[in-house]
Amino acid sequence: MNEKTFEEQFSYSLTPLNLIVMLGGFIAFFGLLFYLLIAFTPIKRLLPGYTDANFNVEILDTRLKVDSLMEVTKQKDRYVNDLKIILSGGTLSNLSDTAKREVHEANLTFNKSDVESELRQKVSEQDRYNLTIEENNNAQKRGFLLFNPVNGTVTNAFNPKSGHFGVDLAAPKEDPVKAVLDGTVIMSTFTSDDGNVIQIQHANNLISVYKHNSAILKKTGSHVKAGESIAFIGDSGDHSEGPHLHFELWENGIAVNPQEYLSLGK
Repeated sequence: MNEKTFEEQFSYSLTPLNLIVMLGGFIAFFGLLFYLLIAFTPIKRLLPGYTDANFNVEILDTRLKVDSLMEVTKQKDRYVNDLKIILSGGTLSNLSDTAKREVHEANLTFNKSDVESELRQKVSEQDRYNLTIEENNNAQKRGFLLFNPVNGTVTNAFNPKSGHFGVDLAAPKEDPVKAVLDGTVIMSTFTSDDGNVIQIQHANNLISVYKHNSAILKKTGSHVKAGESIAFIGDSGDHSEGPHLHFELWENGIAVNPQEYLSLGK
């Protein structure tokens, strides 16, 4: 009705048929609205039994990332526990376990510079012909068979009273430095005094230290074999006066004379 003239504007008869049509129209409208909300909004993911290919891919990717993070966390925990044992003077009973590394073969092709090719050939030749192990009476008594870290001459002997806890071995620059025994790298870093330094923990509470390298080939946590190249002879660090290797050997936390364990040139 018009409020001013009271004229009839619109009328609807509530007959049974009209009521059914009206209810049917409301049901159809709200049904269409509900369908559109489900089909074109993220609400559909809340429905039980609904499968979305993209959503499943995201779940799988997330699960793989979580598994990878858990594996990395376990490796870090094992490394920290082993490091605590080493620093406390203990012996690693699971050295072979902590040294396991997965190796994935890859077919890589890249161009090598002439300098790199020459250096690789030099290291390969020295590794190839370095098949003998220098024997020493003191080392044999303790059950050690040590490789010489470099083919060089001793220019500064072991003298703990003057604070020189190792021996200096003069050798050509960029000659490879070898690990004297199997072990695990516990430090691979650079210091202003000693330059590039690498330390290796061996069995029987034995630690070897290699200082003043031009470059380091192994990272902390890496497992190395006796005679394996771990660095290159250099002149890094403020305490270096020429290309050489400062080599230290520590047994049960005490510095020992490397010349009692190795047959080094003089």
